[in-house]
Amino acid sequence: MIKPIGIMDSGVGGLTVASEVMHALPSETIYYFADTINCPYGPKDTAAVYRHTKAAVQFLIEQGVKAIIIACNTATAAVMPELQKEVDIPLYGVITPGALGAVRKSKNSEILLLATEGTVKSGEYEKAIFDFDSEVTVHSLACPEFVTLIESGDYKNHKLTQEVIEQSLKAYKDTRADTVILGCTHFPLIEREIDKFFDGKKEIVDAGFETVNIALNQMYRQDLLISEKHQPVHQFFIHGENYTFETILTSWIKDIDYKIKYIWLSEENEYE
Repeated sequence: MIKPIGIMDSGVGGLTVASEVMHALPSETIYYFADTINCPYGPKDTAAVYRHTKAAVQFLIEQGVKAIIIACNTATAAVMPELQKEVDIPLYGVITPGALGAVRKSKNSEILLLATEGTVKSGEYEKAIFDFDSEVTVHSLACPEFVTLIESGDYKNHKLTQEVIEQSLKAYKDTRADTVILGCTHFPLIEREIDKFFDGKKEIVDAGFETVNIALNQMYRQDLLISEKHQPVHQFFIHGENYTFETILTSWIKDIDYKIKYIWLSEENEYE
């Protein structure tokens, strides 16, 4: 029996991670959980994010997935490594790989983190970065308006996107940091515009991309990946209503077979 790889996010951001997995392993099936009813996670307290993430993980496990990538930095900060102890399949978060990628790329040991309020408040990126190099200077900036821009689909309006980025990042235009972490999986959808704002002078680290490289390598070592060619039909489970999801999905990931199912978890599924 072919088991899928699970990916969860609060909304569309994790599609950037799903795209990387599909590109690297075109025969693997993806089961994607979008917790749109509770999106965004960034402003929520840690207990709420833990509860929502655990419910999403449990749902994917019940669908028979063999491993789960938590493609949300805020969720990763709230549940890892505690949640890994409660489940019997591999869980992969996005913070440690993103931190490692940034430390490797920075030449002057100064890094700018762009993330949600929840991720910034958690301090988990700083902890992970300092574990690799205690001499690094980290500047952290919460950019909740980026999530709103992307979830609404308005990021396709390039003029509006440039205006939002300019307003959000203007204080860091001339930052000494030579490396920028996209510490939210939504942000790669506007990576080009962020890179343009910095005049192409910064190393841009996509935490989701870094995570996929590590997660797939570990799954290979654990013999969890299929070896035969297979034409997958990906499943996207939308918790709540999000009528822009499919539009963003088909513009970001093309030429795939997929099904979308709208689901509603009862309060009993929001595990304490």
